[in-house]
Amino acid sequence: MSVSEIHALLALLDDPDDTVYNHVRDQLVSKGKEILPFVHAEVSKAPDCDVFMDRLEQLRGELQRTDIKSAVNEWKSSNVPSLWEGVLLVQKATYPELDLDAARLDFEQLKRDVWLELNDELTALEQVRILNHMFFSMRGIESVRRMPHVAFDALPSYVLKEKKGNPLGMGILYLCLTEALNLPVRGVNLPNHFILAYCDDAHVQERLASSMQAGILFYINPFSSGAVIGPADVAEFLSHLDQNETARQWRPCSSVEIILRLVQNVAFSLRESGELNREMELINSFAPLLSSFEDSEERSNDHPPIR
Repeated sequence: MSVSEIHALLALLDDPDDTVYNHVRDQLVSKGKEILPFVHAEVSKAPDCDVFMDRLEQLRGELQRTDIKSAVNEWKSSNVPSLWEGVLLVQKATYPELDLDAARLDFEQLKRDVWLELNDELTALEQVRILNHMFFSMRGIESVRRMPHVAFDALPSYVLKEKKGNPLGMGILYLCLTEALNLPVRGVNLPNHFILAYCDDAHVQERLASSMQAGILFYINPFSSGAVIGPADVAEFLSHLDQNETARQWRPCSSVEIILRLVQNVAFSLRESGELNREMELINSFAPLLSSFEDSEERSNDHPPIR
């Protein structure tokens, strides 16, 4: 579809004949995300006609939902889904008005700052000390727990910008950074908490290892300023929970599982704050991911089910 054809169709959105309007809308929606920049441009002009503006907003919302669903499917189907790109998809589905490019630039700067301090001679603990220094001392990122829950606190892109976050938001941001730097750190979905495991890559993929700590050198708790903890600390934490301890709670999880938990956490926070439309938009955008883990609530337990 040419640019002139797109503009001609957009100009017909305020047609009083519903048959014409529905045909025009269907034509535009069928072209997908390539239409979005033109719709954004029209919305920014703030047209005086309320009907035209309302229909533009409806069209923009429909195109954004279709675009995000397609992107989620592509991300989920990739060989090695990038955790950071998954994070940005959650942000885009929840707060499409936020600047994704600014988040990418800020993350790349943090990655470069840490990379300049690392070298191949450092031990695992020395690497973590550098990460903690850059993350907490230089960037000043702080932990926060707020009740009721606040969706922004769990979004790593927002944590990076505002320098504060809850255990999930801080943990995933820290993990995104280590993934971008090719460090063998993985996420661990503890109930009510999220920590990281520094792993021996030769063993970390053995998900059914006989020992729950096989391949794990130590754990990291980003919510406690990157404190290094051992298996005994994790065992003590689990001992206070009223549920059976399982290997799944100890072992590293995939990027898909982590993004699933992020979606659930953010959706619950949106529901608590009364942002029900945003909650449903988020859930619908990630429906393919949510449906692939029917027992997902059992993996986190830091909020009630969202379905």
